[in-house]
Amino acid sequence: MRKFVLMVFALVLCLVEQVAAQGRTISGTVTEQATGEALPGVSVIVKGTTTGVSTGVDGGYSITIPANVTAETATLVFRQIGMTTQEIVIGNRSSINVALSADTRQLSEVVVTGYTTQTQREVAGSVSTVKAEEIRQVPLASFDQALQGRAPGILVQANSGQPGAAANVVIRGRGSLRGTNDPLYIMDGVQISAADFATLNPADFESLTILKDASATSIYGSRGANGVVVITTRKGLAGKTRINYDVQYGFSRAPENRLEVMNTEQKLQYELQRGNPYGWTDEELVELRKVDTNWEDVFFKTGTTKNHTLSASGGSEKTTYYLSGSLFDQTGTVPNTGLERYTGRANVESNAGNFNFGLNSTFGYSEFTNTSEANTGINAPLNAIRWTNPYETVYDEEGNYTQMTSGQPNAMQELLENKNLRQQMKAVGNIYVGYQAPFLEGLSLRTTWGGDFTGNEQTAFVNPTTYTGQFSTGGSGSFGRGYNRNFSYTGTTSATYSTSFGEDHTLSVGLFNEIVNRKFRTFNFTGYGLGGAFQNEAGITPGNATNGYIPAVGGSGTENALLSYFTNINYGFKDRYFVTLGARRDGSSRFGANRRYANFGSIGFSWILSDEAFFEGLTGVFNDVKYKISYGSAGNQALTDDFASRELFARSVYAGISGLSQLQLANPDLQWERKTTFNTGLEFTTLNGRLQATGEFYNAVTSDLFLSRQLSRTTGFTNLLSNVGELRNRGVELALNGDIIASPDFTWSANISATYNKNEVLSLVGNEEEMIEGLYIQRVGEPMNSLYVVRYAGVNPDNGNAQYFTREGEITEVYDPNDRVIVGSVETPWFGGFGTTLRFKGLELSSFFSFVTGNKLYNNDRANVEHPQYLWDNLSTSMLNEWTPDNRVTDVPRPGSPFRSGTTRFVEDGDFLRLRNINLSYELPQSIYSGIGISSIRLFAQGQNLKTWTNFKGFDPEVSTGSLVGAQYPALRTVTFGLNVGF
Repeated sequence: MRKFVLMVFALVLCLVEQVAAQGRTISGTVTEQATGEALPGVSVIVKGTTTGVSTGVDGGYSITIPANVTAETATLVFRQIGMTTQEIVIGNRSSINVALSADTRQLSEVVVTGYTTQTQREVAGSVSTVKAEEIRQVPLASFDQALQGRAPGILVQANSGQPGAAANVVIRGRGSLRGTNDPLYIMDGVQISAADFATLNPADFESLTILKDASATSIYGSRGANGVVVITTRKGLAGKTRINYDVQYGFSRAPENRLEVMNTEQKLQYELQRGNPYGWTDEELVELRKVDTNWEDVFFKTGTTKNHTLSASGGSEKTTYYLSGSLFDQTGTVPNTGLERYTGRANVESNAGNFNFGLNSTFGYSEFTNTSEANTGINAPLNAIRWTNPYETVYDEEGNYTQMTSGQPNAMQELLENKNLRQQMKAVGNIYVGYQAPFLEGLSLRTTWGGDFTGNEQTAFVNPTTYTGQFSTGGSGSFGRGYNRNFSYTGTTSATYSTSFGEDHTLSVGLFNEIVNRKFRTFNFTGYGLGGAFQNEAGITPGNATNGYIPAVGGSGTENALLSYFTNINYGFKDRYFVTLGARRDGSSRFGANRRYANFGSIGFSWILSDEAFFEGLTGVFNDVKYKISYGSAGNQALTDDFASRELFARSVYAGISGLSQLQLANPDLQWERKTTFNTGLEFTTLNGRLQATGEFYNAVTSDLFLSRQLSRTTGFTNLLSNVGELRNRGVELALNGDIIASPDFTWSANISATYNKNEVLSLVGNEEEMIEGLYIQRVGEPMNSLYVVRYAGVNPDNGNAQYFTREGEITEVYDPNDRVIVGSVETPWFGGFGTTLRFKGLELSSFFSFVTGNKLYNNDRANVEHPQYLWDNLSTSMLNEWTPDNRVTDVPRPGSPFRSGTTRFVEDGDFLRLRNINLSYELPQSIYSGIGISSIRLFAQGQNLKTWTNFKGFDPEVSTGSLVGAQYPALRTVTFGLNVGF
């Protein structure tokens, strides 16, 4: 029914467009005052209406005045970011040429906050904008990795170099212990999932706005507690069709490894000193010493990156369009890993009288091949880089896979013979219809409906000859296929009224209704008894009562929904004082019947200090100065289980009788985590707008945390998820960017952003002061996820025994878990980035660095290769420094000393400085190609993750979990060469 109504509505709109009355047409050219050059992309709007066009490449425009507007009294507004806005009354003219001057008052820039747009001077909340061109050409399959260090307050940790892997993103610290901490991602009004970023093309993005405090995020209510990333895609500009082609080709290598393992001579010597556990003969030792395999060279190869994007945009004053298609193909540095992606986009906007409507859509298909990581499984190929002995080889003399002496599987056989493939279909789109009421100036109505569809098909082939095939399938091998489908839709309907009264007052009031619904379904099967040459369903042996090859079948489904009503009010006085009010009521299916609905709200105030009379003496120094302050609340409903509040049952069989067993108690009082945030800050520009700076302080407290509360044993259940406890994030953000040197031919610009965030647990369940979870502790008064281990004191030089500090600080040789203390937190307190750009005529050189400092990491990967009882496999070279009577000064205990992993011996600093990106480009002079229909040619070369400075002993210190478990796929070091051609 809904589809039918939308089709009828669209048809009516098309008819309205055909019969809409037309007014006068005004045309002209917009140029830059200082140079006289044409200005493309300038927005030309009939003031008080939604009628507008953009200037073409030649700066020209043509706009028709709506029939319900008197042309003689109508006003055209000419606006472009970085230029001074001009308003011109049309009068009796049919041609108006305009020259815009550079705007040194950067607070006039437009900020997209999701449901609305505001100028920078009006915004009272904490909002950061990342220019899309900063990430469009970065050779990363998942664009979120390119955000690291680009804006204060947002911590991005790549966590994996596997092509297509999404990063872990946290805005202003983690605010939940059991719920998710992922921000909300909105693309053209539609909520999307971070897990599917690899099937989106960042070349289609126009801007990314990061909303961080309650004033900015409260309008998203229970979805915005962890911050919001608003993605706006590219739109067409009125004028002739513009075609653009981008191509990149490059290479990737694995980074430097700082955890060295033994070579053949070192490992054999170590074994012989430990009693020759394999019983090598002299003849065998001679042969073994002829082999010295570097397993990093075996597993890491040169990956390739290919990226092609073709786009077209243009349109008339009534209808504009943007179309694009792209191919991205990246092979990993590990064999049998990579991503192949195909995407297409179509964005269309149109005006018909008082109506405006549009379509934003993207479609993508991706194929991921991957290998297991972040585990300690012996069949995980990436662990073999550390564990496989250097005197082993992949193949024997006959070309067959070598059977490893230690009993470990041949990891290259596991990698090459077993297959993991995920094929994904992705579609995100929305349609909207807006109406500018002719009977009440300033009243506009709008409805937007959009959806996010993801379909995954996963296949897993386990070769019966591999270790996995032998031990997990009994030597029969297996083939599995799984399907899952996720579809969510968002519908937002609004009425907005904007007006001005008197000479100094402006008011905008918006009323909104929103529906968000998500459905997820999955089905999978695994068949056994593979035979023949087939590596798909055709190779499965059909199961029967005698052969035991019964396939495993599984499936599940989940659904959640959100219903919201909210309002947003903006008031301005003298274009100097601005007040923003927001209120929202949400109802979520995830919570108990008693607490399903919750209210959230915010208030914000911004004050343009530089417009005050008392500031006149400083106007020669400061161009714009704004003070802002806000307070508000937001909620978190991001539970990992959609049915956490429900009473759940499952089928069970007892004594041959089928029945139901209770899995979970009903929890009618489960409700939102609630986050209240205070934010204040100062923004200013100086040096005629060349330097911009922002400083902010925030204090965010999350109450009603999702935590497990212990229950009486008589219930049959040990605990129940409840809302108890408080957590606080408090910090400071600083950002500077500007031009150090600015001249017509040469510009030197620089930028820096830095964040300090202090995380603290304020309260836990009941009167509990701490919760111990393995290596971590949640303790009141300390940061969450604090490492809780015994302090390692080194080695007793007299006997080689390991030594530890007691809780009181005394040295002992007795390991006692009661001596555990907090030695730091895995939560990152300091992070940011800085960069610089040099431009000389058509030549540009830019670089960008990111940094993290102050956090701790537990290196379990290192603990596994420094365990003396694992001498059957390869070990770290640090073990060559074990205590002996001749080597008494060392921090490695004697071989017989009990090994303890839960100590500070394996706790390391997570500090690093990384050269994220360096780019060299040259735009050829137009005189070379002006006569052949080409408007621009740009050549460039860039490097990604080329160098990392760190003391962390491993491939990569970017570990979001705080513990490097093992099997790490390091970040790719990539160099690409590219060409951009515009027509």
